[in-house]
Amino acid sequence: MPENQILSVESLQKTYGDVHVLKDINVAMEPGEFLVLVGPSGCGKSTLLSCISGLTEVSSGTIRIAGRDCTHMEPANRDIAMVFQSYALFPNMSVERNIGFGLEVRKVAEAEKKAKVSEVADLLKIEHLLQRRPAELSGGQRQRVAMGRALVRDPKLFLFDEPLSNLDAKLRVTMRTEIKRIHQATGASIVYVTHDQIEAMTLATRIVVMKDGVVQQIGTPHEIYNKPVNAFVADFMGAPSMNLMKGKATPEEGHIRLEIPTPQGRSVSLIDRKTPSQSFRNGPQDVLIGLRPEAMTDQKLSNGSALQSAECLLEVVEPAGADTYAVIHLGETEAIARLSADAPVQAGEMSSITFDLSKVSYFDISSGNRL
Repeated sequence: MPENQILSVESLQKTYGDVHVLKDINVAMEPGEFLVLVGPSGCGKSTLLSCISGLTEVSSGTIRIAGRDCTHMEPANRDIAMVFQSYALFPNMSVERNIGFGLEVRKVAEAEKKAKVSEVADLLKIEHLLQRRPAELSGGQRQRVAMGRALVRDPKLFLFDEPLSNLDAKLRVTMRTEIKRIHQATGASIVYVTHDQIEAMTLATRIVVMKDGVVQQIGTPHEIYNKPVNAFVADFMGAPSMNLMKGKATPEEGHIRLEIPTPQGRSVSLIDRKTPSQSFRNGPQDVLIGLRPEAMTDQKLSNGSALQSAECLLEVVEPAGADTYAVIHLGETEAIARLSADAPVQAGEMSSITFDLSKVSYFDISSGNRL
């Protein structure tokens, strides 16, 4: 393990009887990273976090934290701090004592403890709440106290297990911003579990996308969003998700011709002017054509030859404030185009849609892997 890695998970396996929950997990992170584990329910992300914390025994593999082999070490000896979904505050203690309780247990001097609690309370903007009990706090305030209890310890690694799941939508956005601000201010090393891909995209320096106990892709939010390694990542990451349309790709001299069928018995014909890769050298083939909603629009973007227009039937029109979304049936599935807020469109009408093929992705239909 390189010396600069704060966390290294190598060949980790976790089974419960015949159920294989984690399958050969390999993840590494450097100090100061915000690593987000994301995936649908049951993908193994919380189990992986539990293994890192020591709350769950691994079946095989190695976990190192700050260079130490912690695979079979007790949680208390791993120099970690956890923030749980349920807050887990002591109801009979004040906010001040809840935050400082870990220091109290470790026999930290009273003056030092008070100074650290005050510093963390100031960072979290809860100085005015220090004498209250948890029952007197809102959900967002309780979550700040739970974060304060972790921050005051200054551990090597912070572990967050879906900490915003119990909050309402507006408060989740507020707390997401607060967590980002705290990470920028402290430079803490954080592993964060969520099923919310928006949280993952906005918080992470790098994202680990999981499915069925297998890591699908590790990358920056930009890499995950723009170059998903397979159709699952393309579909899971993004709101709305990437449009995956069945079509035919035919390599021609210096470009790729795309034909995407529509229910009206015709095809949308497009030209991708990028030089065909080796994947397309064997002639016409059926592929999944991936385009994000913002790459299908009514606006005339300034991207030159990558832009192509086609007349499409708008089946459903959904005004959404800053944007208008239109549902179009393409390639045996419903695709979503992101139109301007004041687009003069109506459901059931034909409209000119501009396709930005500089953003196109191709996936194998059978394996789902990126071509």
